[in-house]
Amino acid sequence: MADNAGGGLEQLYDELRTAIIQGRIPPGTRMSQVQLAGELGVSRTPLREAIRLLQREGLIEAERNRMVTVTGLSVDDLEAIYVMRILNETFAASVTVVGMTDDDVAVLERELERMDASAGEDMAIWADAHRAFHRGLMAGAAERLRRFTDELWDHSERYRQLYLRQPSIWETGASEHAAILDACRARDPDLVASRLARHLARHVITLILLIAPDREPALVRRAVRSVVRGEEPDPVFPSA
Repeated sequence: MADNAGGGLEQLYDELRTAIIQGRIPPGTRMSQVQLAGELGVSRTPLREAIRLLQREGLIEAERNRMVTVTGLSVDDLEAIYVMRILNETFAASVTVVGMTDDDVAVLERELERMDASAGEDMAIWADAHRAFHRGLMAGAAERLRRFTDELWDHSERYRQLYLRQPSIWETGASEHAAILDACRARDPDLVASRLARHLARHVITLILLIAPDREPALVRRAVRSVVRGEEPDPVFPSA
């Protein structure tokens, strides 16, 4: 990791948080605060505060003996994150779409084009366009809601890395994003919410099948049914 000797608490917190979210510090990693401070080139006072913030976010578990452990991945955490994403992002999108201008839709079209051009090839470009597309769906929601959904997105990134390794997801994802964009063009809030809910549900159900194939994703199904209007969710794989 980079030398943080001249950086402040915020920089230190951001560096550690990004490294955990992106998997550069893998789940389950256990290390001493002394070791971590030495690797980062920082004193233990700002490190303790950064660890406290990460612990509050649920990304780190701190022990009394000054050891810290990166929180492991779990199917309970995965399902909880995506249930909250389904409920909050679909509401934010339904609020946003009714006020979308042609320019707003054009921005989403450009991000979708970037995603299609880079899918499976340049992951940095694809990931940037993917996040910009989803943020654009929520741009008209309240700032507090957008901040909350951003945090949920970050936490789901640790699981998304597993999802993106599946070869079959690119074509399906492109089709679902295009369907969401069509609903935006129609300025139909219920249709946008429905298609986004199914899109997110496919993510989490695919991941649950990978991590815990015997798990029944009952909470995900309930979340989707609370959002979908005028059509019955698929009982196995909710999908647009």
